[in-house]
Amino acid sequence: MAKAVATVEDFDKLKNKDTGLVPMSFLVPTITERVGDIRGAEPYTALRWYNDGLAEPAKGKVKPSGEAQPTSQAESDDDKRRSAIAIASDWEGLHHLQRIALARNISGTGTDERLTAEDANKVIQAEVERRGGVAGSEGAGANALTTEKTPTP
Repeated sequence: MAKAVATVEDFDKLKNKDTGLVPMSFLVPTITERVGDIRGAEPYTALRWYNDGLAEPAKGKVKPSGEAQPTSQAESDDDKRRSAIAIASDWEGLHHLQRIALARNISGTGTDERLTAEDANKVIQAEVERRGGVAGSEGAGANALTTEKTPTP
């Protein structure tokens, strides 16, 4: 089955006319936001948050206008999404709530799934093994809202 892809233009249609920002509702807790908090973001940042499973548009639904992709391409997109999530080399030393948030981000489930610290460790370890046993990639870690570099169009 083909999967439609959301684009920056899709989020551009959802932005507030006065502020130029897309109101996004957070699905997972971050350093600065709680679940349900609403924060405005540039369309390209809103797209990244949406793809990372951090937030969804507060008003309206995303109606992807991007081309449909074959299933194999959609699966590789999920691999790309997971690969973009930074995992600190000392992830095992993180607080259990940080590990749970990281595991939710990796799995893309948001707050839909109840995870224990042990479950989170398994998810993170599986992702590290998928990457060839390499953790500590560039990025900000479990919460990449403020320090992750976002490409500008």
